[in-house]
Amino acid sequence: MKRIFLFIIPWSLITLHAVGQVNTDSLRRVISSRKDNQQKIPVLINLCEQFRFANPDSLLAAARELKQIGKQANDVSVLSYAEYFIAMYYGLSGNSDTAYLIAIKNIEVMEKQNNNSLLLIKLYGLAGNCLMRMNRQKDALQIFYSALQKAENANDDEDELKAFNNIGWAYMELEQFQKAIVNFKKALAVISQNSDLDRYPTIYNNIASCYGSLTAYDSVYQYARTGIRVAEKVNDYAALANSYSIMGTFLSKQEHNEQALDNFSKAVAIREKTADPFFIVSDLAEIAELQSKTKNSSAGIETGLKALNIAIQNNITAKLPLIYTALADNYEKTGNYSEAVAVYKKLNMLKDSLYTDANPKALAEIQTKYETVKQEQKLQQQENRMHLQNVLFLGIAGLLLLTGLLGYSQYKKNKLRKEAKQKTELMIQQEMAVKAVMEAEENERQRIAKDLHDSVGQMMSAAKMNLSAFESEIHFANNEQRMSLQKIIELIDESCKEVRTVSHIMMPNALLKNNLASAINDFAVKLSNKSLLVHVNTAGLNERLDSNVETVLYRVVQECVNNVIKHADASTLDISLFCDKEGISATIEDNGRGFDMAAGAQSGGIGLKNILTRIGYLKGTVDFHSKPGQGTLVVLHIPIKV
Repeated sequence: MKRIFLFIIPWSLITLHAVGQVNTDSLRRVISSRKDNQQKIPVLINLCEQFRFANPDSLLAAARELKQIGKQANDVSVLSYAEYFIAMYYGLSGNSDTAYLIAIKNIEVMEKQNNNSLLLIKLYGLAGNCLMRMNRQKDALQIFYSALQKAENANDDEDELKAFNNIGWAYMELEQFQKAIVNFKKALAVISQNSDLDRYPTIYNNIASCYGSLTAYDSVYQYARTGIRVAEKVNDYAALANSYSIMGTFLSKQEHNEQALDNFSKAVAIREKTADPFFIVSDLAEIAELQSKTKNSSAGIETGLKALNIAIQNNITAKLPLIYTALADNYEKTGNYSEAVAVYKKLNMLKDSLYTDANPKALAEIQTKYETVKQEQKLQQQENRMHLQNVLFLGIAGLLLLTGLLGYSQYKKNKLRKEAKQKTELMIQQEMAVKAVMEAEENERQRIAKDLHDSVGQMMSAAKMNLSAFESEIHFANNEQRMSLQKIIELIDESCKEVRTVSHIMMPNALLKNNLASAINDFAVKLSNKSLLVHVNTAGLNERLDSNVETVLYRVVQECVNNVIKHADASTLDISLFCDKEGISATIEDNGRGFDMAAGAQSGGIGLKNILTRIGYLKGTVDFHSKPGQGTLVVLHIPIKV
């Protein structure tokens, strides 16, 4: 995994340092003062929430007390709430597999109960986080999507935001950065609709990290700075330090070493206040490496040794390779080759020891699996022997029955094969029909555009020239007659411009001469005005694509934009197109009035059908996300080879 991901924090670890946090001692006093167990339940839940990050051992004790009350009251929801906190304790203790099993068991229980959707969403989020720690990103993605569906059904903005962020996190770990950005921006869209939720700086840091992997450094700085602003607002010092580290990482990649040093130093200063040794060690190692690059190797050695001391004291072995590498570079720069060689030897020994430590564990797991399978096979063989006599008696009847079944099966296969062939031919015919309609439509657009430009446009230009010549020959009775003729000439001139604009939109020269990105930018420039600001962001579209693909995408974007202009009453419109090895992804997002998705699906407008038909022709997918008063997001993906 790339170094950038060291700065990503899963939701289960995000800590908000809120002002006026409930005092745990006062909660304990409240519990002691209440004799009725039912009155203790909400206080214990609140206490568990307070202990989540500050004191895992106290969290476990409070959760077990809550579980005991749930057992006495035979309350399934209280029991599941208690086990949710117990699973969280195991997750914080590094036992993600145990935490995952507890979460899944309680998800099954709560699904049957169907009476506490918010707890169910929390359990889904916890299970997904455990899977991420177990390096099962694809399984986690499925869990996160289930959490999103539950949050949408519950109309819970905060849990919906968290689900989008978790989905983006999973895509980011799978190195599908564009899909990750789309989901992170959906989380930001929820924040834009509910300003009270603008307290999660980690989302901005995640987006900055993704843009860094795509080498879009301007966006890295933009979102990292926003992360700094939000982190300072909510006093989230961990996220604030991460923002500075992200800035430092990408400044270093651009060889802005002094600025990078400044940002890493800010990060270390914040982390020392919060006593976070893991990231302190990481940032100090980065600083030591930068000091070697800025010809300050003496300071680099001192910084590296400081990082090494903290790592050894806190048993942070994961950072030792980074520290040893920085120390070796600094020793070489000072000419102290003996120390450099010694450090390189330690680095190699560390790598060997890591391999040796991991290997027996892997072998033990393999052997355990093997013994389990072997035992199951032995039991299966014993069971087979017990049924052998019955199988022999029924053999003849079985053969006769099998012959009949084979004949029937062959008949069904032939029938299914014919039906499949017919369906395939029908699909081919439908695709050919769609292609013919699209080509005819495109040819008609080009013909109309050419006629407008060459015929109507030239005739109107000629009319303007004749009127202008006629103006110099007429003797006007008064100035009002002259002004009337000038207005007529101006109207004809405006009409010429309008005809030229319409013809260019119907048959864009930018798409014929350059590429899709240029055509979209040209189209956006023509549309952008004071009432509607259009922003276009493209990547990976420098090379020409297949002409059909470019034309279809251009028309789809054009259709979406026309819908925004006609119906959305929006002030801003964002168009993004990205092309990578998986295909082309595009988003068209406005801040307009939006619409009811269910009502839109029933009405089946021509514009939406045109979009679905065109993208379907390219084997792509279209997703619409909209709510009344909350704008509209259209997400496209076309799986083409580039």
